[in-house]
Parts: sequence; structure tokens; C-alpha cells
Amino acid sequence: MRYVEFAQNLLNGFYSPAYPNINLINGPGYPILLMPFVAFKLPLISITLFNAVFHYLSVVFLFKSIQLLTSSFKTAGIIALCWAFNILAYQEMPNILTECLTLCLISVFSYQIIKIYSTDVLSYRSVCLAGFTFGFLILTKVIFAYVLVILFLLALSAYFIQKQSSKLLKIVCILSIAVVTITPYVIYTYSLTGKFFYLSSEGGKVLYWMTSLDEHEYGDWNNNNFTANCSEDVFCNADYIAKNHAHEIERIQQSSSVLEADSLFKEFAIQHIKANPMKYVKNWFANIGRLLFGFPASYYFQSPTTLVRIYINSIILLAMVYALIVSVWNWKKIPLEIKILMLFSMIYLGLSSLVSAYPRQFNVVVPAILIWIAYALKTTVQVRLKM
Repeated sequence: MRYVEFAQNLLNGFYSPAYPNINLINGPGYPILLMPFVAFKLPLISITLFNAVFHYLSVVFLFKSIQLLTSSFKTAGIIALCWAFNILAYQEMPNILTECLTLCLISVFSYQIIKIYSTDVLSYRSVCLAGFTFGFLILTKVIFAYVLVILFLLALSAYFIQKQSSKLLKIVCILSIAVVTITPYVIYTYSLTGKFFYLSSEGGKVLYWMTSLDEHEYGDWNNNNFTANCSEDVFCNADYIAKNHAHEIERIQQSSSVLEADSLFKEFAIQHIKANPMKYVKNWFANIGRLLFGFPASYYFQSPTTLVRIYINSIILLAMVYALIVSVWNWKKIPLEIKILMLFSMIYLGLSSLVSAYPRQFNVVVPAILIWIAYALKTTVQVRLKM
């Protein structure tokens, strides 16, 4: 419901309350789209129904991307259908969360990248649309801001090293427009916090939980009441979590502002890493398992749905490994658009693995990964069916 509250704030002429009650837990992308629903007091189910539209559009643009890339209607249709029937992507659809919008934006961005590089003619409209889409993606999930920074530095470096390649100029322009798109929000957050590029007040907390030092904890996120995994029909592990974190969380809750609390979370996280770097590495390894398969979780009973994640995401993981080997082995021959989507996906997943992560954070980038996999299969595998 916090996204609905943020949408109401926007309708009232502001986004976050002023200091010390600053609330920047997420970017304004999704709340902006929710403003009409809130303004016209539409039932909440209308928002979740619109999530289905976002998911449908992700299937459409995935199909268009692969068809443009492979020139094969069948290949595009098969892969798009695989994504359409991936039940893991449906888990967040009934909820007012950013995942459906995010995967739609990633699909649109991927299509624009493929379209732009399918011709030598520079289309300013397509470049602007791709840049704006990436920018709005950042406003929806702020972790992509760091993906933008890394990609921008790599693109600029390659542009000057390769003597100003026209192909590299396109991606530099796209990323520049993304920067312009998020600049008003960066200025706004600076005016509230006095900190540059401070896009979310949640960063300290997700890093803190990732650095848990207890032998029986694996770095999964929890809330300040330790009840994130508790419900009426599930074993509640709050007492186990509180035993190791109550003292630090109590001190953090005494903070005078959200900014101070965020700083304390980061301070404790750094202390934990310094105290036992290998435990953070172990938590990171466990975090990759959570990102892909939803386990391990600290003091938490597993459910049969974990098996479904293993079956489906293991196939995607194996295909990713294959695509990575093909891409690295043939790096000089790989089209720039595939390199962009590959780096976009891998940087995002790499950054996500450093803080507490969950499968829904992996699901949103699957459309871009499927395009990358489709290219790898197209260039290395040829199957002929005899009738």
C-alpha cells in the first residue's frame, strides 16, 4: 500500500515528507503511474488487473525483440510463450508491487536496443524512447541507477578507446538521456537530504541484513520487528532473529530521522563485514541461491513452491551459463546490442547479489536474459526436424 500512499502524496504536491520524516524507500516511477487510479478513487483490484497488462506487454516486446534479432517467427514465438507461461512471473501480479511494471520496462528497453542497432541509421526518436525507458526504470527500481553508472563509464571508455565509433555513440546518447530523465529526482532528493545521488533510504537496511554474523543466518532481509516471514499459517522465526539483532535494531530505532537510521544500518553492516569478511562471502553465496531459487532462508520452513523455482530457474541458469560461455568465447563477433543487454543483465544481478535479494528480483530481468540466450542459441545450435 505504500505505493498508493506515495501516489497520494504526488497528488498533494510532494513526494516525501520533509526532514526528519523523510521517506525515500522507493523511487516515484510506480506511484506516478498509480496517480490516476488514486485520483479517481478506483478500486485497488483495478491496479492489480493493470499488472496483467504490463506482463502481457513484456511478452509482446520480448517476441518482437527476438523476431527482429533472429528473423524467425517460430523462435520468437516459442521463447515468448515460454516466458508467457512462466508461472514464477505471476506471483507478484495480485500485489501492488513494482515487478510487473519493471519487467515491462526492461522488455521495452531491450526491444528499443535491438531495434536501434538493427539499422545503421540513427533514429533520434528511438534513442530518446530507449533513454527515457531506462530512466523511468531507474525511477521504478533505483538499483538500476548503479547499472546506469557502470554502463555509462564502460560505454564512454569504449567510445574514446575505439576512436568514437558511431555504434558506441548510440548507447552513449541513450544512457545520457536516461541520466537527464532521472536528474529532477536526483535534485529533489538532494534538496531533502543534502546528499548527492541518494535515491533510496532502504540501502542501509538491505546491506545490514546481508551481513548477519550468526552461523545459522544467511543474510535474508527482515523488518524492524523481525516478522517479515511470519503469518498465521507459517512458523514465526521472529524470536530467533531478535536474539541476534534486537540490540542493534533498538539503537537504530532511537534515531532522530530516517537518514540517521540508514547511516546506522550501513555503519553496523560495515562493522559486521570487517569483523568476519568470510561470513559475508558465505551470505553472498547463499544470496545467489535466494535470488534464483528462494532459499536458503534463516530459521524458515521451506515450501513445495521452492521446487517449482528450482525446476524453472535451473533451466534458465544453465542456458545463461551456456550463453555466457558462447559470448566470452566469441566476444569480438558478438553484436554490440547483445553485449549491452548481457552487461545490463549481469551488472544488475551482480549488484543485487551484494544485498539481501529474492527471486522476484531475478524474475524482472528474465526478458533481457532470454534475448541474450536466444542469440547464443541462434549462432551455435541448429536443429532440423524431419517430417
